[in-house]
Amino acid sequence: MKSIRVLFALMSLSLFAACGDKGAEPAATGESPAAPVATAPAAREPAPTPAEPAPAENTAAAFDINRIPVTDKPLGEFPFFTPPEGYKYVSCGNCTYFDEKKSVKGFDRYYFATSTEALHPVEGKTFRVRLYGTEKQAFHNLEELLIERNYENAIVAAGGVKVFDGKPDYYKTYKALDRVDNQRYGPSEAANDRRQTYVIRRADAEVWIDVSCAYDCTFAVAQKGEMKQSVGLIPASEMKDALDKEGHVALYINFDVDKATIRPESQDIVTEIFKLLEANPDLKIRIEGHTDNTGEAAHNQTLSENRASAVFGSLLAKGIPQNRLEAKGFGASNPIADNKTEEGRAKNRRVEIVKL
Repeated sequence: MKSIRVLFALMSLSLFAACGDKGAEPAATGESPAAPVATAPAAREPAPTPAEPAPAENTAAAFDINRIPVTDKPLGEFPFFTPPEGYKYVSCGNCTYFDEKKSVKGFDRYYFATSTEALHPVEGKTFRVRLYGTEKQAFHNLEELLIERNYENAIVAAGGVKVFDGKPDYYKTYKALDRVDNQRYGPSEAANDRRQTYVIRRADAEVWIDVSCAYDCTFAVAQKGEMKQSVGLIPASEMKDALDKEGHVALYINFDVDKATIRPESQDIVTEIFKLLEANPDLKIRIEGHTDNTGEAAHNQTLSENRASAVFGSLLAKGIPQNRLEAKGFGASNPIADNKTEEGRAKNRRVEIVKL
C-alpha cells in the first residue's frame, strides 16, 4: 500500500508540472529574430488555417504590403545595390558584359515569390542581371552563401524585410504563367531553385528584390511605379492623310497578352477605323498583323493572323461590307524597329492599315 501511495503522489506531481507550463513563453533558441512579417504567433494562439493557393496570375491578394514596416533609411539610386566584391553584373547567360538597354526597363512587370505557391507581380522600373565571377571567370560554382549574405546584410541595412526564402513549386509558379510572363520571372533553368525575396517599403517608394543562387546567381530589382502613357489615338482624318501619302498607317492596338482579344482601351482605335471607312465608301483596306521576334516563329505567325482577323471581325460587326476588307498576318517578318530593345519590340507589335 505504501508503494502505491508513493506512485500516486509522483503521478500527481508530474501532472501538476505539465499543466503549469501552458502559459510559459517559448524558450529562446539563440537564433536571430525573424522579420516582422515572418513572426510566428504566440503559443497560446491557434495556428491560422492555411489559405487555398491562388492561381499564379491572380496572386496579388496573397501578399499584404501593409505588413511591411515603412522605413526612412537611406537607399540611394536605382538599382540601389552593387555586386559583391569579386563579381560584376552581366546582361545575359552567355555574355560577360553589362548592357543597360537589356537589363534596365523603364516600365515592365516582374514576378516575386512570396510563398512556395504564390507569385506577386510588380510593375514599374526593373533591373535584372546575372552575376559573373571576375576572379573565377565563371557564371557557375560561385560563392553562393557569400553572395546571398552580402545582399541580405545590405538590404536589411536599407530597411528591407525578407518575405520569402525557399524553393517555389515549379508547376504552380513558373509553369502557371503564360509564355510571355514566365520570362519576367527568371531564367527557366533556375525557376524552381531557391529564391530569396525582399521588400523595402518607403513613404516614397516600394522596392522588391529577388536573389537566386543555384544553377547560377541572378539579381533582380523592381521599383513599383506607374506607366507613362505615350500612345495617343490617331483620328480617322489623320489615318486618311497617312493612307493618301504613304499607303499605310501603323496602329498600336492593345490585345490581351499572347492572345487576339482586343482590350477595352483600344476599342476607340477600331471605332476610328470604322469612321474612316464610313466616311470614304470607296476605300478598301487590308488589315495586317505584326509581332516582335520573341518566341517561336510559327506561334508569332498564327498570333499575327488572329489579331488581324479580330480587327477584321470587329469592323464587320460594325457594318463594314466584307468586300472592302482583307486580313493578313506577317508574324515577325516585317519589323520596323530593332528587336534587340524593348522599345523596338513594342514598335514592332502593331496592326497596320494598308490602302488597296
